[in-house]
Amino acid sequence: MNHRSQLFSLVFGSGLAALLLLPGCLAGPGRTRHTLEHDGRQREYLLHLPSDFSSAETWPLVIALHPFASTGAMMARTTDFDLIADEEGFIVCYPRGVTFLWNGDPTDEAKGLLVEDADDVGFIARLLDELIEDYGVDPSRVYVTGASNGGLMAQRLACALGDRLAAVAPVMITLPERFPDACEGGSAVPMLMIFGTDDPFFPWEGGTVQQGPSSAVTYLSAADTVNFWVNRNGAAADAEVEALPDLDPDDGTRVYRETHAAGVSGAAFVFYRVEGGGHTWPGSRSNLLESLAGVGRISQDMDASRVIWNFFKTKSR
Repeated sequence: MNHRSQLFSLVFGSGLAALLLLPGCLAGPGRTRHTLEHDGRQREYLLHLPSDFSSAETWPLVIALHPFASTGAMMARTTDFDLIADEEGFIVCYPRGVTFLWNGDPTDEAKGLLVEDADDVGFIARLLDELIEDYGVDPSRVYVTGASNGGLMAQRLACALGDRLAAVAPVMITLPERFPDACEGGSAVPMLMIFGTDDPFFPWEGGTVQQGPSSAVTYLSAADTVNFWVNRNGAAADAEVEALPDLDPDDGTRVYRETHAAGVSGAAFVFYRVEGGGHTWPGSRSNLLESLAGVGRISQDMDASRVIWNFFKTKSR
């Protein structure tokens, strides 16, 4: 009996529980809060079901991982994935990291802010199992995106759970210097990355990032991060570069798309270079890291959320 059956049985009795769990009787459309026990912790996540949701069908799933010092609700507000999900027909899940932080670096190097060593890979794997069982998520159409620390976690999941993911899209972060050493083997995963040249926290050319009182971590440059994923995916070394229209000449940014075509693995790599862009989510009207000042410019020349979904929806395992 799954967690929902147990809850309904406890409150209403087993007879009504069975009735409520017939096809089409799960939680209705909209965003709801849930918990999942994993590794001795009650883990939280928000779940948005599209407006035409029916448990009789199968659905793509987008997992959206918040940055440090943020929440799933803030991620939802900034990205508008709920709105896109209603228009396009997919489920969105916003999990929450322990202490609002994801354990995104597999090398143990960047854990200065972690209170405890959370098993976030195991949590996401368990969450996938639950959403597939309870909500008809299509296992071949599972996608992960994330911002900043959530973007690093998305990249860790591309390594650890690559055989379960159809595509990944990290935003607002590069890779710790030692990360590639811990990401050997596994499945190639189509990836789209968005990063601003003027990010004040993760240097475009790479360098040391202070991640807590006693944790200074060296990060790769944007170019070296791109090269790692291009090589891992077996994508074309040479990119097709295209300048996107300057939709907002007053925002101080320009966006360039660099497409590395898929090789025999079928895993392309697409990089959006946001000239003048900061530690921000392009297309948003609000700052995702609302508690921090000086995050830089938000480009209005692209809608990152729609770009990400348009990339995702063409991919399946």
